[in-house]
Amino acid sequence: MRAGRGLAAVVAMVVAMVGLVGCTESKSTTSGDWDDPSVIAYIGDAVAITEAEVDAVIEDVRAEISEEIEQGLAAAEEKLTAEELAERREQRYEQLEQQLAVNRSRTMEMRILTEAVRVWLAANELEEPEPALEYQAGELGLEVDNEYVRVVAEFYAVMSVIQAIAEPVEPSEADQREVYDHLVAEGLTRSSFDDAKQVLTQEVMGHQVAIRDLIVEALALAKVRVNPRFDFVYKVPVPVGSGQSWLEIPLRGPHGEQS
Repeated sequence: MRAGRGLAAVVAMVVAMVGLVGCTESKSTTSGDWDDPSVIAYIGDAVAITEAEVDAVIEDVRAEISEEIEQGLAAAEEKLTAEELAERREQRYEQLEQQLAVNRSRTMEMRILTEAVRVWLAANELEEPEPALEYQAGELGLEVDNEYVRVVAEFYAVMSVIQAIAEPVEPSEADQREVYDHLVAEGLTRSSFDDAKQVLTQEVMGHQVAIRDLIVEALALAKVRVNPRFDFVYKVPVPVGSGQSWLEIPLRGPHGEQS
């Protein structure tokens, strides 16, 4: 373990993912009609992403960072009273559980996107890059064999291909409206939509529109089906001036022939 880095770095990684590749937003919904409640998502007929798989990833992170927390507490034992030590332990583990809840959602979302894009890469005879395990381990402050490191590294690897080959396209008025509406909701503009359209051009957001379109194509090709308990929305970031908007991609579907 890289002492002192694990929890802070895992938090920082989520922030970094928002700016570099995109992020997702999720919420639980009613269970609905679903064959197997232990399955989070199906990627066609070949891959099932399960709760057990995701739980194992999160437990790997919990075990490694818990060890770091205990090492830090042991080092502070002589400087703190028993009451202060207990308070610090409670605080650190509460922070850990909060972050693990976020990481659990991110793990589900990254696994869905990774598997869908893999199908798309194979169909287009494109090679999947090797995941940068050592680099991501360093960024996360986790050991290179931690399962969360692999999930993150594989996600970045496949998404890097999407980003590299996406050719900027002319945004539709609906695309411009979506980006504009998010800017307004975030309090980042007071311009009218007609004025904003003059700024929201292919040069500003054409690459992000192309990335969005390729991901949508991948989800459809892979015939992704997501458990109705989850409502994942992937956000492709769109920098506008000093602010940032986004384009949304519902991962829940319907995608392809199966919905």
